[in-house]
Amino acid sequence: MKAFYRVEYHKLFKSLMTFYYSMVYWLDFVYSPPWFYGKDIAIDVLSAIVVLLIGVFSFRNFCLDKKNKRHFFLGAAFVMLGLSFIVKILTNVLTRDTSWLAKQFWVSILGNQIVRSYTLIPALGFFLFALLTLFGFYIIYALSSKDELSMNYVIIAYFILISTYFTRFTYFVVYLTAFIFLLAIARRYFLAYKKNKYKNTLFLCISFAIITISQFVFIFTSSNPAIYALAELIQFIGYLFLLYTFVMVLRNAKKEK
Repeated sequence: MKAFYRVEYHKLFKSLMTFYYSMVYWLDFVYSPPWFYGKDIAIDVLSAIVVLLIGVFSFRNFCLDKKNKRHFFLGAAFVMLGLSFIVKILTNVLTRDTSWLAKQFWVSILGNQIVRSYTLIPALGFFLFALLTLFGFYIIYALSSKDELSMNYVIIAYFILISTYFTRFTYFVVYLTAFIFLLAIARRYFLAYKKNKYKNTLFLCISFAIITISQFVFIFTSSNPAIYALAELIQFIGYLFLLYTFVMVLRNAKKEK
């Protein structure tokens, strides 16, 4: 009965919306099931801290060697990923909180005309989350190659914008795109490990492989709410392993000095 009600409700809800508010049905897929609410916010907060720490480590390396701009862009990529989690957390909390104070917060930022329908907020939140996530992974993908920046990367950036736009019709596009980027990153590190046999390179490969699996699991969120919880946990484990790898890289760098 609950499943039937949900389907019928959303059919009615979507039919009453204008095109301007068509992004609203992202709401079904951004948030966790009720029994996982709160826990997912805690996981996202920890994930944001982890990726921001990696970003800080990367900026620190850039300050030590300013000629190597890859560290700067790597730091920028992880800051983007950290901001994507922050946007998701804020949108999650403010949308669940339907109080007058929360509504006024969004009105003060977006204006009363834009927030005529409070349901627009999750759509905008998920749009920013998707954009920051995909560009963060894209920069890491570009940096995992030794090739110089070319027009191909500009074209890919354009298609990221296009794919983000279409996530308002099919939510899983953002996770599918992230999955493809991460799969390519993990593959590059695996090939590099086969060549140089460095343990840290293998750890990077494993880290990104775990995060890749999480994005693949996220694709099937709509089929079962429990899948969202599983994907969140896998993603967090991947980022923790990535932080551990970066700490090990920094320790090895200090020993070499």
